[in-house]
Amino acid sequence: MDRVGAAGQGEDGEAVERSNPSSPGEVLLDAFLKNQGLYRKRIAKDGSCLFRAVAEQVFHTQSEHLEVRGACVSYLRRNQEQFEAFIEGSFDEYLKQLEKPQEWVGQVEISALSLMYKRDFIIYQEPNRPPARVTENGFPDTISLCFSNGNHYDSVYPRKFVDAAALCQSILYEMLYQDVLKTDVEPVISALDANGKTNEHVHSSEDSDSGAEMELHRGKAADECDMSGFKSQSCNKVRKKQREKSENAAQNPFPGEVLRAFNPNVYRNIEYEVWQKSKQAQQERDYSIAAGMQYVVGDKCKVCLDNGKYYNAHIQAISPDNGPVDVYIEELGEK
Repeated sequence: MDRVGAAGQGEDGEAVERSNPSSPGEVLLDAFLKNQGLYRKRIAKDGSCLFRAVAEQVFHTQSEHLEVRGACVSYLRRNQEQFEAFIEGSFDEYLKQLEKPQEWVGQVEISALSLMYKRDFIIYQEPNRPPARVTENGFPDTISLCFSNGNHYDSVYPRKFVDAAALCQSILYEMLYQDVLKTDVEPVISALDANGKTNEHVHSSEDSDSGAEMELHRGKAADECDMSGFKSQSCNKVRKKQREKSENAAQNPFPGEVLRAFNPNVYRNIEYEVWQKSKQAQQERDYSIAAGMQYVVGDKCKVCLDNGKYYNAHIQAISPDNGPVDVYIEELGEK
């Protein structure tokens, strides 16, 4: 399918990015940037945001952010006399801290990166105010950033970036699934209309109702249809629509994220999505660890044995230093 003519056809004639809702301040800043023909691409909020943004704008990939950080540390070490006046305390200790992937950075590192890659930095911070040219080394190339929350940097690109990126992303996903994974993508591609929007009859397994929700819908429909023993034509339409939705979901194995990536009008900020998922997974692990540390002798619990059965039990003893927990299973009469 020829998609070249379908790019950049969002509601306002531009491609859009799928992302979490922004804060009120970010919404205002995004609107201001849009009026300037610019676009803010979100960067992971993990302490390496500046290096991620620089790596992407210089090397076209965020995966080089650790290398960029390391190169920055080496540059500062070689040019200590030029930068040590701006550092409080020991310069060696500062560099040691800077080597850590989660260490936040600021103006000193920006100054070094500017000289390293021969690019001046332009930073947007407030709506309706011109950006600050935080380095003035006279380089013809620039790196544009957006600064927020007192410690976070996002990338700023020309608005046409997201249009081109959405189109390229859709072509790449089509090639990946069709030529590498040998998956038939024609039904999905055919469902995209001239504007690149997915027709209503195409659903993904991710977007479809869960089993419980589907049963709830069916129950409501049945109640509405069976009142006083009367079944109307509208009832039959409801059931037909539910049946078609279930059939379409079964026929289309693609999750919603992949369907959006096929759409040349929707740009998926995949690096940011991956970071969000990893952060969520880490939070779940941290919660599990914290919950385990809160056990006290006498707490009731469920125990799953090798036979796959669950038994009622209670905590009988707790080893120090997060060691094993002894539980007593009442039904079996043993620990």
